[in-house]
Amino acid sequence: MEITLTVQLALTIDPTEQYPLAVITEILAKQNITSILVEALVECLNERSVKNFCGEKHAHGNGTERFQRSATCTRSAVTTAGEHTFTLDYVEDTTAGEDEQSHFRPVENLIQFDGKKRYQEDISLKTVDLATTLSYRDAASAGDGFEKMPSPDTIQRRVKDYGQKLSSFVSDHIPGTEAETVIPDGTKCHSQDDDRSQHEVQITLAEDDDGETRSVLDVSVNADWIDIASDLDEQNAITDDASVVSDSENRLVTAFTAEDRYHQLDLVHVPRSLRHRLSVDGALELETRKEIISDVSGELFHLKNSVEKHRPEEEYSAIRKRIARTRERIEKTTWQLSQFGSEKAAAYLRRGLPSMQTFAEKALDGIEVRWTSNPVERAMGEVAKRCKRDWMQWSRDGLNAVLQLRLVKYQDPDRYNQFFDTVLCESLNEKIHCTTSVEATGGEV
Repeated sequence: MEITLTVQLALTIDPTEQYPLAVITEILAKQNITSILVEALVECLNERSVKNFCGEKHAHGNGTERFQRSATCTRSAVTTAGEHTFTLDYVEDTTAGEDEQSHFRPVENLIQFDGKKRYQEDISLKTVDLATTLSYRDAASAGDGFEKMPSPDTIQRRVKDYGQKLSSFVSDHIPGTEAETVIPDGTKCHSQDDDRSQHEVQITLAEDDDGETRSVLDVSVNADWIDIASDLDEQNAITDDASVVSDSENRLVTAFTAEDRYHQLDLVHVPRSLRHRLSVDGALELETRKEIISDVSGELFHLKNSVEKHRPEEEYSAIRKRIARTRERIEKTTWQLSQFGSEKAAAYLRRGLPSMQTFAEKALDGIEVRWTSNPVERAMGEVAKRCKRDWMQWSRDGLNAVLQLRLVKYQDPDRYNQFFDTVLCESLNEKIHCTTSVEATGGEV
């Protein structure tokens, strides 16, 4: 089916003035030309569709045909082109039974409206995308006068809807991922639910061998790490010998390090955690605590630099010596802390030392393990920017939906765009061909 529309545009200007191009552009934008074309096109398709069923209007013999023209109604809709009001026709099927639909709109065989929703998929997806960065109120005012944007409440409902759909879309691609590096972490967000003051947020990322590509394996709210890890195992999303890089949270480490997996403690977390435990113990002066933190951190990062220097040349003996030296010095510090009565700090170093050196031990086997969980820390920064402002409180479902959209967009933009294209049926673009030409038909100076 081919539709041709003829557009007439009358522009009046003062030839004694010089106009900035931006002013002309703004004037044309205010004419809502695209919106007018959309309305004309849909109504033209409506008339063609009705004609295919019922023949020409008022043609002789139409009264004996099966399909009869019926009522005419208006249908409002909002798209990225603006607000639209369409005049659409119903057709009656005179042979329909009692249980069959007797009245229908033929144009809907060609044009799919988003159910009874006023805001169509394109504007809904645009506002949802804005809501991954802006508050619902700010997203609602982001049209800047050129577009009719939904209300904050409507945007919130769309976020929940598309957040759930995106979660299902991502889940469909997870089975068989077999990630060899897993980087999980958790945080908290304020809750508006009556049963809790804060929501627990769990994020699990996967990273490929070269560290260049990362994807979201799981985003959960108020879930248990054991359940998350078990579900990913059932989907073969993680290999049995994967490396798990994280902080020292016991529930997390226990959940992910079953089977033959090994844990690498994020070296950046060590001085922070050690500082906290030394402060809680209260057995040492501030300056002494700073010296101990500096010594432990210096040993670990010396080990990191040594591995980076010697691994490319396969100088494994040098790495072994540095591992032994690091272990010896941290064990000595652990013993000293115990003697000084700083038991929590000593226990932290004693328990965590093997995980602090995993990346170096595996380098001896030719396996590269990252020494930091920085990727998930950056993802947590995205959570903080959108969801952890002081005045923000969330329902569980609302928080989960925003997190799904925000984190997949940030961490896996190709999959995020693929989801949006799927919703908008972008593949149908190849079946639509449109050409535009403009001919000046007159005018005077």
